[in-house]
Amino acid sequence: MKTLLVALIGLINENNEVLISLRKNRSHHNNLWEFPGGKVEEDETVDNALEREIKEELSIDISSNCIAPLTFSIDYHNTHQTILMLHICRKWRGSPISLLGQKLEWVRPIDLSDYEMPRANVFLISILRDWIATS
Repeated sequence: MKTLLVALIGLINENNEVLISLRKNRSHHNNLWEFPGGKVEEDETVDNALEREIKEELSIDISSNCIAPLTFSIDYHNTHQTILMLHICRKWRGSPISLLGQKLEWVRPIDLSDYEMPRANVFLISILRDWIATS
């Protein structure tokens, strides 16, 4: 079975809110909310993929020094499995703006369950919510 790695980032602002975006014009998970990030390419480290994806999606710079792995989830499909790796980041340069035309929203972790997300994100949300509540 083929494995696809997806690196996601939980950007956390000074109010302990996390940034999510609404997927638009996509064939997979269209109109669902998600954490920013994307596929890890064959020649990339996870940190490099996060830095690239976040620059491409949100026009901000994050540093691998400020990225910490938090948890992961596995989504099984007929032909492959997707491993979603959620990282957290509290420091970046610039102000997030969507370069892909997606709606962005800062959300309190306790309210994340009010946003429809892909099913594999449910576990990620619960771990993120618990981590922010105890940090």
